[in-house]
Amino acid sequence: MAQYPELVVNLEKLKHNVETIVKLCEEKNIKVAGVIKGFNGCLPMVNAYRAGGVKTIGSSRMEQLKEVRKMWPNAETLMLRIPMLSELDSLVKDANISLQSELTTLKELNKLCLENNLCHRVILMVDLGDLREGFFKKEELFKAAMEVENSKELILEGIGTNLGCYGSIEPDEENLGKLCELAKQIEQGIGRELAVVSGGATTSLQLVLNNKIPNKINHLRIGDGILLRDMENYFDYTLNEMNEDVFKLSAEIIEIKEKPTYPIGTISVDAFGNTPEYTDQGIRKRALLAVGRQDIGDMNKLHPYDENIKVFGGSSDHTIIDLTDCSNNYQIGDIVSFELEYENVLYATGSTYIAKEYQ
Repeated sequence: MAQYPELVVNLEKLKHNVETIVKLCEEKNIKVAGVIKGFNGCLPMVNAYRAGGVKTIGSSRMEQLKEVRKMWPNAETLMLRIPMLSELDSLVKDANISLQSELTTLKELNKLCLENNLCHRVILMVDLGDLREGFFKKEELFKAAMEVENSKELILEGIGTNLGCYGSIEPDEENLGKLCELAKQIEQGIGRELAVVSGGATTSLQLVLNNKIPNKINHLRIGDGILLRDMENYFDYTLNEMNEDVFKLSAEIIEIKEKPTYPIGTISVDAFGNTPEYTDQGIRKRALLAVGRQDIGDMNKLHPYDENIKVFGGSSDHTIIDLTDCSNNYQIGDIVSFELEYENVLYATGSTYIAKEYQ
């Protein structure tokens, strides 16, 4: 008997998406680092990445890279989060490359590599305005570049940036052009060409598709853009060759009742300390599903396969849907299925309460 809630992952469709993105970027001389953190490093999906042509596996979680290395000892791995000093021992063993933005960390990393007779490749991160990680002052960037270039066991692989993840700054020709100019200045200083100029993540795909990516950008770190097509809702591109149904979430109905749509009593805060806004739509036929925010994050980002179903909201362990306009006569125990967005995939793949099936 099937166990619910259930997440079904179509590995062939995922592989097709990988192949599509890799080919698209290769046509612009851009290498793709396949980011696995969005699905919590689940190994069957990592295998689909590798089968689809991804050469570098990237994650912000050291534990995920360790598992990749156990399964594929020769895999090239990239640590995406600026590493903690406390995880440098693992970093030198399980990651070939890391993103870096602190001289203190670089010095400790070099010392550790010397002690273990290892080499480690470094991409220095530049903050172009998104205000998460990266050198903000170019003088500090140049100093770090020279420090790495002159170190014995660290290799200056290149520079990179992150845009869109915190400050919601959109990549464009201007800010990525600044990254390219900084790369040229570093190259002049060290007397050689950098192997990598990493122009961001999935949000930079629109520039590739619209032929606006600066020529010097030769590397992107892509996860969401492989897994889903949800970013097409927010950015100026369409990629019809991609599958949008790699993931399917199915959940079981545990209650069906006609109820008001506006809560009765004094409205305070919900279980998460928020005060949601409610719209009075009168009496509606509502169903409870046995899946909630702990499993899937924001359930309002779910897209029902039955287009007549609407998602009202939910709580930690429940999702509330509207069945009023459905032609299907749903009953207790019936299963309702959804397409997902990135947040839902991130939560669902990491939840021990959701059964996983790989097809």
